[in-house]
Amino acid sequence: MSRPTTTEVRIARSPKTVADQVVLGLVTGGLLGPGLVIQQREAQCVRFSSLGTLPGMPNRGEIELIEEDSGGTRLECRFWCHGMSYRRLVQAVCLGALIATITALAFGWLIHLSIPLGVGVGVAWDLVGGYRDRSSLRRRVEAFARNTTYLKTM
Repeated sequence: MSRPTTTEVRIARSPKTVADQVVLGLVTGGLLGPGLVIQQREAQCVRFSSLGTLPGMPNRGEIELIEEDSGGTRLECRFWCHGMSYRRLVQAVCLGALIATITALAFGWLIHLSIPLGVGVGVAWDLVGGYRDRSSLRRRVEAFARNTTYLKTM
């Protein structure tokens, strides 16, 4: 099982207001995009999952609301992105195989040189794509948290 993508955001509002806005954001698609379903809502935690493997979407996640001494709220968001990881892995394998084939056939490289190059390119593609996907989710959560200042409370 893969480890979750985690991010924290601090908001200067009460946990009840933030919880309502998080649920509203998940339901309307404003937080992470369309296709997420709320599985469970507790006083301090909202758990959700996706309806399928959608591009750029987590498979499941939880957002925990922690009240701070200053009167604000800290959001701890954890996302499990198996679908995004599998898609990226398939892309990396295909790209690595393509690079190995092109270097062997078009440039006349020996197999023992072209295959490691293809593997290296595939691994680099997977690592950079994973970083890009995780940072995209973090940016979406941080933008939503900052923009909730302008949402009306429910």
